[in-house]
Amino acid sequence: MFTGIPGAAQPGGRAVSWALRLLVVGGLVCITVAWSQASNTVQVSEQVDWAPLGLAGVALVTVALLGSVLVARQAVAIRLSHLAPSIAGPEAWALATAPAAAVGMAESRIGAAPAGVGGEPLVAGASMARYHRASCPLTAGKPVRPESRSAHERAGRRACGVCAP
Repeated sequence: MFTGIPGAAQPGGRAVSWALRLLVVGGLVCITVAWSQASNTVQVSEQVDWAPLGLAGVALVTVALLGSVLVARQAVAIRLSHLAPSIAGPEAWALATAPAAAVGMAESRIGAAPAGVGGEPLVAGASMARYHRASCPLTAGKPVRPESRSAHERAGRRACGVCAP
């Protein structure tokens, strides 16, 4: 669900937090010094001499704030990956974690169905390109109807690659 972020990653930490704070403070000091020194001179050529220091300060603040946004994004993604099963709802969680119990839940959701592999019904929705087992987590919360394998194949559907009916 969240690609590019290792599941065991620990976002930031005290050292990273303090490093980012120091970068912001250092950048603000550079900007303040450049502004105060440039404002004390009348000639533009002398004011321009302080511009690189001010730009370096802006760059430091930008890098620090970007780093803090990335650390916060990683923390949110990790927290959301831990909470995703409970957010999806109890039916989706049951379908994803307990296939034996999920078959019973799915059958109560779709009624008596033509049996597929192992007596489990094969289901698909009207707009789905693939057919699934009733316990497939990809069908959780979707309006599906049971049909036979041949009916699914006549409708142009292919077998799901996740549940492999």
